[in-house]
Amino acid sequence: MKGKTILDTIGHTPLVKVNRLTEGIKANLFVKPEYMNPSGSIKDRIAIKMIADAEEKGWLKPGYTILESSTGNTGIALSFVGCLKGYRVVIYETTPGKIGEEKRKIMSQYGAEVRSLPPEDLAKMKEKSVAGAEVEKPGRQMCLKLEQENSDHWWARQFSNPANVQAQRDTGVEILEQSGGKVDIFIASIGTGGTLAGVAEALKKENPRVRVVGVQPASSQKKIIPGKPYPQSEVDGGIIAEMVKIPNLIDEVVMVGDQEAVNMTHRLRKEGFFAGVSSGANVLVALREAAKYEGANIATVLCDSADRYFTEEHYVT
Repeated sequence: MKGKTILDTIGHTPLVKVNRLTEGIKANLFVKPEYMNPSGSIKDRIAIKMIADAEEKGWLKPGYTILESSTGNTGIALSFVGCLKGYRVVIYETTPGKIGEEKRKIMSQYGAEVRSLPPEDLAKMKEKSVAGAEVEKPGRQMCLKLEQENSDHWWARQFSNPANVQAQRDTGVEILEQSGGKVDIFIASIGTGGTLAGVAEALKKENPRVRVVGVQPASSQKKIIPGKPYPQSEVDGGIIAEMVKIPNLIDEVVMVGDQEAVNMTHRLRKEGFFAGVSSGANVLVALREAAKYEGANIATVLCDSADRYFTEEHYVT
């Protein structure tokens, strides 16, 4: 691949067959190592798409500040793209220590400012969970406030931005092209919902019979149920709320415990995949699906790399 800038290398990650972990299973499992994106995660795809979309619509202009609440990967991706495009980037972490030290340092290296919320704001938080759509809510409230008060601030709104889903439709198209259209099942963890929704739309447009399974941390307070209403507001998970309304888009959502996700992450290294914890959760569910559907072609994503979890290993979406 040749690009004018490193931004041109975002996406087009390979689709790789898993061999050792599938011994004895009569199904095929393929993964896309998204940590091969330049800033190290699948979130590069949505960062470049959301920023380009905002620029095109006149919401983001030279000299502006980009805002987001993030537990890490989207913050890193926005810091990376924002740095190259000359924007100031401010990332809010919901609680002190919620962003791992590794991720915080990466964002800082790209020039981003990582802020913690004031204790009085955290005290107002009623819902505490490791599910991305819930844990970052106070930070999103701060981003909304700053955007309303400053005309030169743009909040990326990863949880409700249609450009997020659009970016992941491209991921789905890549999977179709790389598999020759032979995908029976797709699995992905649900953070913003963008990966699951976008890839599902692309796959089911080609073949409505594709089975799509979402994965959530077992500690989530709100289980996402296809067809059941999900809270939607300026700071809630708008993509998830829309996703669950679409008939037959998501077939099932399963819960995975923290330790079992971590354990599978370690097992992935036997295949040479140095992936993060949500990747372990994805592969764990993919292997369960493989055991149930003989002959199926199953695809999932390895969202980020394990070097972001040296300090702490937790299943955080």
